[in-house]
Amino acid sequence: MAEAYNLPVVGQLVRSIAGRDHGKYYLVYRVEGNRVLVVDGRRRLTANPKVKNPCHLQKSGLVADKFRLAAADGRLTPEIIRAELAGLLQANPDEEAL
Repeated sequence: MAEAYNLPVVGQLVRSIAGRDHGKYYLVYRVEGNRVLVVDGRRRLTANPKVKNPCHLQKSGLVADKFRLAAADGRLTPEIIRAELAGLLQANPDEEAL
């Protein structure tokens, strides 16, 4: 039986710890089974989210509430994604050292 991971929630700030994008910050867009879809508002948008294995992500305790609401309503834009991601990183400089 496969081990269940402690999956992140939609809107949570995560950092990639494996792959070509290691060290890059994302927001969780969706969780599908044992995969996590993440976006950054620049290269990775809602139309083309990055699919990550949850064990390749380092979770923070920060969640972007405006992002969550916009994702639930289907109103998520690249501007909202970038603003929320930048806002979380600027307001919490300790997260830079995740």
